[in-house]
Amino acid sequence: MCFVLFFIYLNVYIVYVFKIYFYFLLFQVRKVRYVKAINHGAKILNLRCPNENTQLFWGPLEESGLHDLVHTGYATVPHALLMTLCETWHNETNNFHMPLGEMIVTLDDIACLLHIPIEGRMLSHPEKMSRNDGVDLMVRHLGVTQAVAVKNYNEEYGGYISYKALREYYEGYLDGATRLVDPSDPGDPQELERVRTACVKCYLLYLVGCLLFGDKRNKRIELVYLTTMEDGYTGMCNYS
Repeated sequence: MCFVLFFIYLNVYIVYVFKIYFYFLLFQVRKVRYVKAINHGAKILNLRCPNENTQLFWGPLEESGLHDLVHTGYATVPHALLMTLCETWHNETNNFHMPLGEMIVTLDDIACLLHIPIEGRMLSHPEKMSRNDGVDLMVRHLGVTQAVAVKNYNEEYGGYISYKALREYYEGYLDGATRLVDPSDPGDPQELERVRTACVKCYLLYLVGCLLFGDKRNKRIELVYLTTMEDGYTGMCNYS
């Protein structure tokens, strides 16, 4: 009888010890880090755009020098390609050691592939944009009211705008411009120009935020990129 009780208590003790050890290992295990590309290209590919013959929309895009970015979006990146690039990257030389030799992506490659300028003014800005500056940029370039701009600044805690909100503004202006050019009921030319300008600037900010300055937060875009439009669409070509 004593032997049986001893055996039962021993089993309970062993199970208890294993449970403690298991929980200890559970808290010690590090989180698995997966290699993932930060990609917002699908947002651009799924965005509604006017017909290609709408020169009043596509003309400003060509003037900005960012027109070719519209065709460089991608939806997915093969995981095998990412792992291969990681394995061939050497921190000591800051380049890829491929079977055919050492390779690195240069600014000339960026200019040839994306057709964007690599020389010109640098976009420098403070770490945090003031509320007055952020509200002013939204009112002047995105065509929203003062109250809407202030609300957006407070919700985003700084000079940012979410992808969702910017897309809603863009699609609203796009629908408004379509209604104003209706031959059966044409609208006010000045209002049409205002709506079209806001529509193009929303699209350019969305384009820049998705394809050039995307980040891992995947939620919002910095309003500071609107400062590149201060000198008109052609002024954006003066930035690197």
